[in-house]
Amino acid sequence: MEVKENKICIGGKSVYYLSYERGNMRNFILLHDSRQTSASWAGIDALRKIGQWGFNVYAPDYPGFGNSESNDSYNFGSSPSKGASFIRDFAEKLYLSSINIVGPSVSAGTALKSIIDYPELINSVIIIGGLGVDHILNEMNRIDKPVLILWGGKDNVVPMDHGIKYHDLIPSSTFVKIDGAGHCIQLEKPDIFFNNVKKFIKNF
Repeated sequence: MEVKENKICIGGKSVYYLSYERGNMRNFILLHDSRQTSASWAGIDALRKIGQWGFNVYAPDYPGFGNSESNDSYNFGSSPSKGASFIRDFAEKLYLSSINIVGPSVSAGTALKSIIDYPELINSVIIIGGLGVDHILNEMNRIDKPVLILWGGKDNVVPMDHGIKYHDLIPSSTFVKIDGAGHCIQLEKPDIFFNNVKKFIKNF
């Protein structure tokens, strides 16, 4: 089984995504930050590694990034609500349910807003050095599903006290500090990232 390249039409625009499908009912969506694309996940073989735990795994290029066309309806980073609507529309287009989302950096807001607005679709969220969250701080206490917050001990982009604040606001969250890692834990220390994700999903 191999990782496949795909294109679909969402909101009248072309969206490129990578997929590793095993015919399971459980799914992962891997988001990227504003300086990366789905290729960053392919570079650490994330789709295959997570897929082998019993998941279908999808890594889209967010509209306006990589090989996906721009779409003003999904304004990356500046509006968690628009980001969440993209997750909903992407999931509906592919008939996905029981979704776990990984949201590094600025895509954390999209990931968290998705679980707030569409709890029937989203099972859990994993955020890494989260940005783009300020607009939804007052909604975080509505989250009652598992959330894993990973933070690099040497993150010089977003101070760790932001992550601790998110942890305090989300009763169902787990906070893990990754010593020696910076802002992009998944790229800097992929083995530690995968180990934490695997441990997290075994709990539910």
